Amino acid sequence: MTLTQEKRIILAGMIIETVGLFLDILHHLNIGIERPEGLLTPFHFTILLGFLITVVGVVALLFVKIKRR
Repeated sequence: MTLTQEKRIILAGMIIETVGLFLDILHHLNIGIERPEGLLTPFHFTILLGFLITVVGVVALLFVKIKRR
C-alpha cells in the first residue's frame, strides 16, 4: 500500500493530535483538572489543529475517490 498525499496529510494530522493529547494529559497531571483555565491552552489548540488537518486530508481523499468514479 502506498501512501498518497491525502493519506500523508491524514497521518500528519493524527500525529499532531496525538502529540497534543499527550502534552495535554501531562499538563493536567501537573496542574490538575479542576483549575479554571478553560479551553484556551496551547495544547488544546494543538489538538484542534491536528483535527482540522485530519479533516482536510479526509475531504481531499473523498474528492479523489469520487473523481476516480
